[in-house]
Amino acid sequence: MAEKLPVRKYVRVWVMKRKNNARKEGKAATTSYTLQWTIYGKKEVMSLGRGATLAYAKRMATEKEKEINSESPSETLEPITWSEFRKKYLDTFYPGHDKPTKERKPLQSKWNKSFSSLRSERLAMENFSRLVKPEWCHDMTSATREAFVRDRLAEVPSPASVDADLRVLRSLFNIMEEWKHRAEGTNPFSGRGKATVGARRKRVQERMQEAAGKKRHYSFEEVNAILTQATNEVAEADEKTLWAKRRLRALVYFVAYTGCRISEAVHLEWQDIDFDKSVAWLYFKVENDLKTEGSQAPFGLPPRLIEVLRDWEQDKTCSWVFPNSHDKPWKTGGPGYRPFDQLKELGKNAGVDDANWKRFRHAISTHGKQRFKMTAEQVRAQLRHTTEETQKHYTHDDLANLRDAVENIDFEG
Repeated sequence: MAEKLPVRKYVRVWVMKRKNNARKEGKAATTSYTLQWTIYGKKEVMSLGRGATLAYAKRMATEKEKEINSESPSETLEPITWSEFRKKYLDTFYPGHDKPTKERKPLQSKWNKSFSSLRSERLAMENFSRLVKPEWCHDMTSATREAFVRDRLAEVPSPASVDADLRVLRSLFNIMEEWKHRAEGTNPFSGRGKATVGARRKRVQERMQEAAGKKRHYSFEEVNAILTQATNEVAEADEKTLWAKRRLRALVYFVAYTGCRISEAVHLEWQDIDFDKSVAWLYFKVENDLKTEGSQAPFGLPPRLIEVLRDWEQDKTCSWVFPNSHDKPWKTGGPGYRPFDQLKELGKNAGVDDANWKRFRHAISTHGKQRFKMTAEQVRAQLRHTTEETQKHYTHDDLANLRDAVENIDFEG
């Protein structure tokens, strides 16, 4: 154990002088001395009792410093590095998490948490490790939290992503305290407002994105340009690339017309589509744990999308609607092969910068109400949002829609 202990900075013991409350019968207030120090992130105080002199307090402070800075390890705390804690945590709650899929799945059934929880917690840990580069768990403070929030906000389009990481980190640091790797009550992510970036920061980030010209939704013309480009690339494809181009076109149309999350779209099966009723259903699957319970619901398929899907169905190779070359869900791949990379390239060819899948979801929410005259309830049902607050996050002011909405206003006509 001794070789694992961190090289601790010298702990100073301070003599604190305090004035006591006034005594009865008009007698002058007395003073008393206490010793104070901080070790492993926890503040400690020791009273020297009534009648202690300054000289006595200084001598006791010197003796206490010698005691604290001796080579004997702490009896109440077990220091651990972040990397060691991360491994210990994952091995404890997700035994076999690092094994191949076939070996992991039998063990996964015994977990107390879902595979989706593993992914979200592991992602938060990776983000924290990458941005903060933490060392000893007991050394991390509120300054560590602020550094993480600042750097994470700068790289994500939505503060909600940072909030999700903060909730995970709050839980992890609570576990640290339970396992005696941190002093009790020192969780920098716990407390009022500590597990969220806060409304003020959200507004600041939104203003910064607007100032930088970064839009969170596609304009009507941008969606049209991407769909047109996808169709043109199919027409120009050679025999070697035709199937891949047709698959990309079908996927882009599907996400654009439904507002479906990309992870949900690539795990869709043909049996989930009811062409007669013009709807598709989403279910919890082993391969994909849906984001919320409300995500397991039907959503509508517009007539134009059904035409594209019927055309794509002629190339059907397996039960998955959008498979990879191994008849598995097309959710990953090498550089340039991944769905995100191909959409990015497609957008670039169509003259649309910063193309990503989530902007289609924001576009459906925005244009559904402002251009296609869907009610708020209809948009919410299509996107399967569980709260109105979430729905507001996806709806934005679109200048073209506002312009077209007032086009027929004429007080003199």
